[in-house]
Amino acid sequence: MTERRQYDVVVIGAGHNGLTAAAYLQKAGAKVIVIERRHETGGALITEEFSGYRFNLHANYMMMLDVAPPYRDLELEADGCVYIRPEVEASLLKRNGDAITLFSDLDKSVESIGRVSTKDAERFRKIYLDYKQIAEEYLIPSTYGKPVGSAQLAAIYMRSELGQRILQITEMTPYQLCKSWGFETPELSALLLYLVCMWGIDPNETNSSYLVPLYFNRMLNATLVRGGSHRLSSTLQKAGILAGMDVMENYEVKRLVVEDGVAKAVEIAPTGMDSPVIRIDAKAIVASTDPVTTFSKLIPEAEVRKRSVLCASTATTWEWEQSSLFLCHLALRKRPTFKAEATDPAAGRAFIRVFGVETPEDVVEHLKAVMEDRALQDVGHVTFTTDLDPAQAPTEVDTDGTVCRIEACVPYAPKVGNWAELSSTYGDRLIKKLSEYMTAFDLDTIVRRYDYTPVSIEMKIPQMRRGSFKHGAYVMSQMGYSRPNVQCSSYKTPIENLFLCGASTFPGGMVTFGPGYNAAKTVVEALGLKTWWKEPTSVIAAREKGFLI
Repeated sequence: MTERRQYDVVVIGAGHNGLTAAAYLQKAGAKVIVIERRHETGGALITEEFSGYRFNLHANYMMMLDVAPPYRDLELEADGCVYIRPEVEASLLKRNGDAITLFSDLDKSVESIGRVSTKDAERFRKIYLDYKQIAEEYLIPSTYGKPVGSAQLAAIYMRSELGQRILQITEMTPYQLCKSWGFETPELSALLLYLVCMWGIDPNETNSSYLVPLYFNRMLNATLVRGGSHRLSSTLQKAGILAGMDVMENYEVKRLVVEDGVAKAVEIAPTGMDSPVIRIDAKAIVASTDPVTTFSKLIPEAEVRKRSVLCASTATTWEWEQSSLFLCHLALRKRPTFKAEATDPAAGRAFIRVFGVETPEDVVEHLKAVMEDRALQDVGHVTFTTDLDPAQAPTEVDTDGTVCRIEACVPYAPKVGNWAELSSTYGDRLIKKLSEYMTAFDLDTIVRRYDYTPVSIEMKIPQMRRGSFKHGAYVMSQMGYSRPNVQCSSYKTPIENLFLCGASTFPGGMVTFGPGYNAAKTVVEALGLKTWWKEPTSVIAAREKGFLI
C-alpha cells in the first residue's frame, strides 16, 4: 500500500535554486519538503575531501554571491557562508615569463595595465565603468525580476541612452565587442575575452552578447566560499530547516501525478529503486529539473501535450551545450611558483591564471575547436584555492599543503577518443603545459589527483546532461523570455500548480540564485502567502528607470 503524506509545497531537486525557493517558501508560511535524489544536497556546489584536501569539484567561482538577495535575506553569512574577495582577480600568463594582471580594485588594474600601455590603461577604465553601470543598473537587477519579451525589451532599451548602449551590445558578437575595446595589448584582450567566454559562451554568436558586460564586471569581482563551495548549499539548507522545512535525500521522483491538468502530487521512491513508493500531495510542486526530465519523464508526454504542445515540443528539441568542463584537481605538498612572479609579483596571487592563449584570436580558435568537437587543446586556467583559504588543505599536517584546480573548456565527445581513455592523459598534458609557466614543478609533490571529466559531471549530476554548464545551451530560442519557452519562463507552467525554478528557466545557469528567488515569489503569490522579504533597492531603481516591468 502506498504511503501518503501532505505538504503545501514539494520542491524537486536540492541544487542551490531548489534550496533557495524552498527556504523562502517555508519562511513565508508554507509547509515545504525538498526531494533530492543524491546522498547530499547542493547540486553543483560540491566539495569533497581527500586526505584533508578539499576539492570544489564543480562550482568554484561565485560571480553574484555578494549581490544576490538570498545572501542577505536568508542570513547566510551568519550561518557560516562567508565569501572571500580576492585582491588579485585574474592574470594571463605569457610564454615569455611575464603576465597581464587585473585586480578587484579598478585603480590597481589601471596601474597594472599602465606598465604595459598607458593608452590601454585609460581605455580599460572607461570600458570598466561603462560595463559596471550596465551591470549594476540593469543586468544584475534583471536577474532578480521576471523576464520581458524581446519586442518589449527592445522598446524599453530605446527609451534611454543606457538602453541604447545595451541594444548595440546585443547586436555584436563577444569577439566583435572585444575588438571594439580597441586595446593595443593583445594579451589584455585575450584575458578579458577568456573570462567572458569561459562559461560556454560562443565568441562568434550574438545569442549571449548581452551578458558580456555582466561577466566582464562580475569576473573581476568573483569570490570564493570559505571552507568550500558546499558551505553555500549547506547554509541554504540550514535556513530552510530552521524555519521548519523538511528534506528527503536519497529519494527520487518517479512521476508527477497530474489529474485534469492539475499537478496534485509526486510519487517518490529510494534512489535507484521502484519501491516503496511514497505519495506526497501538495498545493504546489516546484521542479528544478530540466525541461526534458520535467515534460517527458516525470509526466507522460500525452498528458503534457493535452495542456501544452509547446512544452511537449521543448522536451524533444531542447539543446544542450556544445562545450563542457574538464578539471584536474591536485593536492600538493608544496605550492609551485610562476615565472611571471619575478616581473609581476601580483600574478602569483591571482585567483584565476589563464594559460595557453595570448591573443583574442587564440581564444576564438580554442573555443571554435571545442564547439566543433575537434582535438583537445592545452588551454585553460588554474586556481590555488588555498591562496585565499589555507584551511582547504591540512596545513597542520602538510605545512605547505596546497589545493590546485586546473580547468579547461572541452567537448563532451571529442573526436580523438572517449573520456575513459583520455582522462589521465589530458590531465597530464594540462599539467605539463602549466609547468612551462612555472619556475619548477615537482610531480612528487602531488598527494592526490582527481580528474573530473564531462562524463564524470553527467554521472555525478544527471541534470547536467553532456557535462552541461547551465542545464541547456544559450541559444536564441532558449534565452530570456524563451527560457525554457515563452509559457514557462515566468516560472508558472500550463499545468496548474506546477512551477519551475531550475537553471533551464530565466535567467539561466551559474550560481546566481535568480531562478529560485524569482520562482519563490511566483509561488508565494499563487498560494496567497505573504512576501516577507524586501525587494532589492537595485531592482526598484531599475523598474523606476523603465528597465524592468
